[in-house]
Amino acid sequence: MKYSSKFLSSTLIAVGALGLLLSFLGKYSDLGDYKSAAPRSWEMFDQQLVNDTPDFNSLQKKLVFLTNQPTNQPTNQLMSEQEKMLIAYNLVANRFTHTDQAKYTVFSNWVLWLMGKVYTPFAYIRDPEILVAEGHSSLCSEQAYLLQTLAESVGIRTRSVGLNGHVVMEAWYDNDWHLFDLDMEVVPLLGSKRILSLDELARSPGLIRQFYTGRGDEEYVNSIVKIIATREDNSFVLYWMVKKHLAYRVEQLANIMKWIFPSILLLLGLGLYFKKRREV
Repeated sequence: MKYSSKFLSSTLIAVGALGLLLSFLGKYSDLGDYKSAAPRSWEMFDQQLVNDTPDFNSLQKKLVFLTNQPTNQPTNQLMSEQEKMLIAYNLVANRFTHTDQAKYTVFSNWVLWLMGKVYTPFAYIRDPEILVAEGHSSLCSEQAYLLQTLAESVGIRTRSVGLNGHVVMEAWYDNDWHLFDLDMEVVPLLGSKRILSLDELARSPGLIRQFYTGRGDEEYVNSIVKIIATREDNSFVLYWMVKKHLAYRVEQLANIMKWIFPSILLLLGLGLYFKKRREV
């Protein structure tokens, strides 16, 4: 019994200390960074923007600064929502490349890393602050949510749209939705005046092909045309609803538990160790 208690206390101390060490290294070193990818041949990317915006707060401040600049409109007219959206879109498009490696590592969050071994989606980063701070690449869904967060911060309502394997986002202004595809870097702008909604684009396969040509080989473009044109399986999620999703709540909880859980284990182990010492 004596030896089992000693083993238990030692195990609790070791596991707790290891968990805290991993969390500490992930937060205060580059070991917590995810693997970013180089830009695709047609993809916009600005390394200087990455350097200038090392966290979400700095990216958001840049958006606020740019959307408060004078416009070409008469001095008494404010910048339009479409102009604001294009600025936000260009910030994200130039700040991020495409990768499926924007995941939590054993250092950035060992809890979600372990959970991701059981169910991969748990490992993907949804939190904009972590996504920006730990790298410069992401999946379509992650980029869409990041743009939603920026757009909402300047007062524009948004929603993400699931397209059977691809995710885009739409912004609501001028009494309609308007499509922004971050991952494929497509904004269906007609005549430099109006950005189409997803539904409008879906009804015109020729326009889909026009906007997406050059974003991959012919076979891939054909698949994009089919995905966008097939509207019956689209799923729509408003921005505020994302934070109510189980996956997002689990991520937020895990980012707290990566500190609390090992701390509890460490304290329990130390308490058991000193209790046994007093009994000797």
